[in-house]
Formats: sequence, structure tokens, C-alpha cells
Amino acid sequence: MSSKFNYPPEIKEKRKLYSLFNGVKDPLGVISGNHAIAGDSYHLKATFTNKYFIFSQDKELVEYILKQNHKNYFKSEIQSVTLGKYLGKGLLTNNGKDWLKQRRLIQPGFSKAKIANLVSIMKEEIDSAFSPFDKEPEIDLYDFFHTLAFNIVAKTLFSSDIDESKVKELGKIITEVQEVFAKEVRIPFYTQILQTLGVIDKTIRKSNKAKQIIQSVLEKRRNSGDEKNDLLDMLIHTRYEDTQLPMSDEQLVDEMLILFIAGHETTANALSFIFFEISQNPEVEKKLQQEITEEGENLFTTENLMKKSYTSNVIKEAMRLHSPAWAIDRQALEDDHFKDYSWKKGTLIILYITGLHRNPKYWSDPDSFIPERFDDENAKNFAYYPFGAGPRLCIGEHFAMMEMALIVRKFYKDYSFISFHKELQKKALVTLRTTSLKGKIIKNLT
Repeated sequence: MSSKFNYPPEIKEKRKLYSLFNGVKDPLGVISGNHAIAGDSYHLKATFTNKYFIFSQDKELVEYILKQNHKNYFKSEIQSVTLGKYLGKGLLTNNGKDWLKQRRLIQPGFSKAKIANLVSIMKEEIDSAFSPFDKEPEIDLYDFFHTLAFNIVAKTLFSSDIDESKVKELGKIITEVQEVFAKEVRIPFYTQILQTLGVIDKTIRKSNKAKQIIQSVLEKRRNSGDEKNDLLDMLIHTRYEDTQLPMSDEQLVDEMLILFIAGHETTANALSFIFFEISQNPEVEKKLQQEITEEGENLFTTENLMKKSYTSNVIKEAMRLHSPAWAIDRQALEDDHFKDYSWKKGTLIILYITGLHRNPKYWSDPDSFIPERFDDENAKNFAYYPFGAGPRLCIGEHFAMMEMALIVRKFYKDYSFISFHKELQKKALVTLRTTSLKGKIIKNLT
């Protein structure tokens, strides 16, 4: 079958075995190493299942899959089936017409106009979270940002008060689900082993617990009779065009769970990397604080937060070096080809965003933190996709960028952060994260 197709160079024999056994604990190192050996695109053939995997950090191929020929590609079974059994059928895991219907329903809740109305709520949450800094200077910002970002999502999108213990429980469940999911995806036949050991059933029960917590938020809203004019109200009252029926509770909970996860986790992970990079680059911090001073009373206006600035450059550069969405997966619906390569229906395509963002073909001095590179007038055409691209571009991009800009500016207006780490330990699950960011907060004298 494969003889009629011209796949990219193959990773095989010893390197294939190395990739198999080390891919769970160090996927970034393994994939980057394979690209160093085979070039910007390579393929692996799963020995027992005969499935073909293409990995690519080539800008043109990434754009072909996500934009030019996106109709031939669904989210792969890695997410739609394996992750879907834990998180349900929300925007992250759904495909085809079902995905499109849900996207059209939810999209209006993330318009720039809607997001602009949320700044005051974000400010209140941030000010409340920052208030202990003067008395408790030592902190793990990784944990701090996860709690803060979760509370911001809860208040801005769902106008909801969720008990602190529930926030921590949801975060713990989400991490545990990702740990199991990563093992299922990266080790052949591991699903059967986990199933035999009862791990999968246990993890599904945990995810059902998370859904029960979300269901309680939904029921609290319905029972209150309040009109909040937020995303949750919109989801409850919206109707499908074809049937004029509302979303089922099951679908509502799935969408809310995905939005809670996507709306807080990627942002919290990105903030950890942003603050780490600033802590390692004093000249960047100085320039950032200079901009904060110069902006004066316009510092926290919606227009100012959303416009191009040195603040946004810092955020973008940190997300280039440490993109939370470190890979994007797609599966070919039909045979396809691009330039010299061709592949069969069912081939899984792994677009390696981390590699793309550090590819010396597209970036000068790719491993250095240089926010000024985004001043380039051609920046819109960079090999840069932290939020994906094409029709499945992250629905919360503007929300996340405004939230991160607000947090960065509010913090560095009054404080500095000294990291206890000189390097960050990274963990690549569904999203790329660090394990901690411990350090000390210093109150600015001016």
C-alpha cells in the first residue's frame, strides 16, 4: 500500500525504538531529535497497527493542513476519541458538522466587543489575587496563575463563584486526566493495559466528577433566575438554526468543561513562561516598565491592551519559545499530497509547533528571547501559530491576549519577580507546562 505513496523520510530501527520508549517522558526531546536527523518532515509507521504518522515543522505544510486543504482534515482520533471519552464532545474534541454548529453558537461570546466588557471583572480578580504580595513575597507563580486564570474564566464567562476547594479539585482532575491520556497516546497497547488495571474507568469517573462540578454551576444559574448577560446565559438561551432547540445539558456541560480547561490552563501555562523569561532578561523588564510608565492613565484601557505594544511582543515571544499548544494533530479523510510528498487516507499528521517556532529556517537566533523581533512589519507572516490557524483558530485568542496583557502590566507596574529557577522543567501533556515557578516578589520603590 505504502509503495504508491511518497512519505517523508522514515524514522526506523533503533531510532524508532528509542522514540517509542522515550516519547512518553520526553516527547519534545524525541520529536526535536528526529527532526534534527530527518529534516523538517518525517514519518513513523506503527509496527503493530500499521498506522502512519507524519511529523512536520515545515511552515508551508502546516499552512496547507490547517488552511489551504483544511476540509480534508479532522481532529485526529487522538483527541476526538481518546481525549473525547474523558472530556466529552466540546469544541476541542468535536469534528465536522457537529463542531461547526457548536462553533457558530459560541463564537459571538468571544467577539472583541464582548471581551471589552470583561476588563473591569478581570481587574477585580487580579487586584484581589495580588493583594497578599506585600506580606507573602515568596510564591510559586505556576500554582498562583492556575488559580487566578481559573477564577477569571469563572467570573468573566460564567459570572460564577466556585469554591476554592472545587477550583483545586478541578485542576487536579484535569492534570490526572492528561497524564493518563498522554500514556494512552504515546505507548502502543497501553490503553489495553490501563483498561485491565482499571485506570481508564477510574479516570473516567474522575472526569465525570469534574462534569458534576460544572453541572452544579449550570443548575445554580438556572435556579437563581438571574440574567447575567454572560457566555453562560448565551449558551442556555441560544437555539440551533435547524431545529430551534436549545443545547442539551450534556452538551452544555461538555462545552463549559472545555472552556474552563482551555480558558484557564493554556493561559496559566503561558503566564508562567512569560514571567520566567522576564525574570531572566532584566533589560526586557526595564523596557516593559518604561512602557507601563509612559502609557499613564491609558495603561489598562481595552483599546490599549489589545493594540500592538512591547507588552504584546513580550507575550508573543514567550509563547514562541514555550507554546502551550506545542503540537496540533489532524487526520487525513482522503489520500492527499503536498509538493513531493503523498500519503494515504487515515494518516495522522502531527504539526510540531514547538519545532516550527524554533526552526532556524524561519527564525534568527531562534533559542533567544527577543521580543523586538515582533516589531518586524512582516510579523503577521512569521512561522508562528500559538493559537493554531484556519477555521479552527482558537476561539479565545483575543480573550487570552487581553487577559495576559492585563496581568503582566498590573504586576510589573508595582512589582518585580526574582525566579529561584535558572531553567524551567517542562512537561508536555495536552498542553506544555512547567512543574513550578518558585521565586520572590519585590515591591517597586517608585
